[in-house]
Amino acid sequence: MSDREPEGGRDREGWDAHPGEFFPPPIVSLPPEPPPQPDQKIGVALIAGTVAAVLGGIGWGLVVKWTGYEAGILALGVGLLIAFAVYSGTGGRRGPELQAVAVGTALLGILIGKYLSFAFVAQEVFPEVGLLSGDMLKLFRDALRDIFGLYDLLWVGLAVAAAWIGLRADDETSTAATREPVALPGPAEPQRRSRNPVDRLTQGLPHGLRITIDWIVTIAGAIAIVLAIKAWIVNPYRIPSSSMEPTLHCAKDAHGCEASFSDRVLANRFWYRFKDPQRGDIVVFETPPAARARCGAGGTFVKRLIGLPGERLELRSEGGLSHVYINGKKLPEPYIGLNRRDARGPESFRIPQGQYFMMGDNRSQSCDSREWGTVPRENLIGKVFATYWPPNRISVR
Repeated sequence: MSDREPEGGRDREGWDAHPGEFFPPPIVSLPPEPPPQPDQKIGVALIAGTVAAVLGGIGWGLVVKWTGYEAGILALGVGLLIAFAVYSGTGGRRGPELQAVAVGTALLGILIGKYLSFAFVAQEVFPEVGLLSGDMLKLFRDALRDIFGLYDLLWVGLAVAAAWIGLRADDETSTAATREPVALPGPAEPQRRSRNPVDRLTQGLPHGLRITIDWIVTIAGAIAIVLAIKAWIVNPYRIPSSSMEPTLHCAKDAHGCEASFSDRVLANRFWYRFKDPQRGDIVVFETPPAARARCGAGGTFVKRLIGLPGERLELRSEGGLSHVYINGKKLPEPYIGLNRRDARGPESFRIPQGQYFMMGDNRSQSCDSREWGTVPRENLIGKVFATYWPPNRISVR
């Protein structure tokens, strides 16, 4: 007896029986795994972003504490770190919800970093104030207008942009889950070789590790570029005292200051590599050791260059006010008002070769070369060429 059913029936193996041919049963494809629910995805992103914000903020504060040098690039680094953390924590997903989480946690990380960098520096002046105490929080709140200047806000904007762009969903990513792949016959496209040296060096590594290395290289490269700019080209400085009033303002909470916000200036660090310093230049320089003993402060000062190498500088009293004479000729100083001159007695200084005599425009409130002597050429950092903050005093000199 035959094992098969009549023609048109089914055999025991489940094949359709037709004269001379067999047809397999239809293949049933399993449904794809459902993507994570939005609430679950956002929760994971919040945890990853918050952890990255805290770690990035702590790292920022420690960099400032150990080096005494705060670069705005640290804000950009926090933004990139959080974008990478959210991207990795959610399994490489992107979208508007994750962008919002990344931006919010990036701002949190920047705030933590700014607070810790301020607190570490403030503890050097007020060692009795705790790092997370109410008094430290009050000091930070009162100093916010100086902490977040235009230069800082630009870096905050770049950090937010990095977090936003890093999690932006492209068209292919957003539609890949909703369409079936279709294989069309045709010649295979030639594989394009990347010109990026990082891609070439990491082409044999797993995809996740390649992304990690690419982010690390990007952050390190951005930091190196900004540090190089600050070290050799342009560096920002804040005016902390009234020694240059009214040319450069400081905030009113300091003695003798006129403005609500301290001026922030840019100094050209390579200017004096090609040109000799000129009388009247406003200069950023490192003070000699005697400045700390005479003024109670040292480090970096901003003053006006008054005397050049080899000159004889005299201070003469006229009408009870002190005026400057260079080699016997009175120096015109239109930048000083009558209320800014002091009443010092007659003095004379011989400026050595390779040295410069610095004075503040607010003579009665300036501790300068009259107190601690001249400044050697190698101590000159750069010429102040612009004021960039606050907006109503933006100017180029």
